[in-house]
Amino acid sequence: MNPVDFAKGSSRMITRHGTCRSLVPLTFAAFVILGSWASLPVSAGEPVKVAMLPIVERSIAFHGGEVFGGSRISLSICSRSGCFSIQACIDGALFDYVVEGEVRGKRRKVHWTNDPEARPAGQDGDLIEEWLDGTAIALDATGRQSAQDFVSARVYFPFLPFRLADPSAWKQDLGLETWGERRLHKVKVTFTPGSSTDASDEYLYWFDPETGRLEQLAYSFGEGERGGLRFRRGLDYRRVGGVLFFDQENLGVDGGRVEVDVITPAYVTEAMKPISKVEHKDIRVEPLDPAH
Repeated sequence: MNPVDFAKGSSRMITRHGTCRSLVPLTFAAFVILGSWASLPVSAGEPVKVAMLPIVERSIAFHGGEVFGGSRISLSICSRSGCFSIQACIDGALFDYVVEGEVRGKRRKVHWTNDPEARPAGQDGDLIEEWLDGTAIALDATGRQSAQDFVSARVYFPFLPFRLADPSAWKQDLGLETWGERRLHKVKVTFTPGSSTDASDEYLYWFDPETGRLEQLAYSFGEGERGGLRFRRGLDYRRVGGVLFFDQENLGVDGGRVEVDVITPAYVTEAMKPISKVEHKDIRVEPLDPAH
């Protein structure tokens, strides 16, 4: 992948001369640590909601957070529904994403960056661009949100646990839970209302208590016929360029609002059906600083 062509197809990219940009001095690691003191009120007897937990910090470090926070990454993600590609450049709090894939018979490509110098003069907010079958399309407010959701939904899972450093992600420490012969550290994650289209979705994560490796996750989503529950178990862990990636076995229950808290080993075995295997292919990781 040529650094200057990292997000080829857009006329304004933040990736040049081997870096996204270094305008924001807050590093990825510092962002995690500084957010660890914040908390939210909860109901009596409920674990406190905090911006960061030691087990999540450990997981981010184990998975290669120091490398991820200053890197250029490309990969393809494939499952039963097809494949899509991601090109990402992360530089502290700055990001540049290009996501491309087949959607209802059309080739959809979206570029989203929060670099203030990438957006055209007079435009506020992030730069968001979209192409359908190679043709650029004009985006109104609804179209911008749709394009942003398209990217968010596709970069969230492959970049776990790093995305848990998001300031809108609130964690609750649920302690150790037994799965088979293993004890895993369980964490619940909810999001600040209004922070995204899917902010009402709830997640559970299970980590190896010693290394912090993310072993499995579950999440509830939607309402009515468009709602459901998913459980993903990590497979085929491997490091590429210092960042740990893993495929996922995807099981689920569709229809209705099923609370994520119902997930137990017995529930997964008795109620959830295999849906797909999510595979990460053609992974490339390049540090923005070649010295690291």
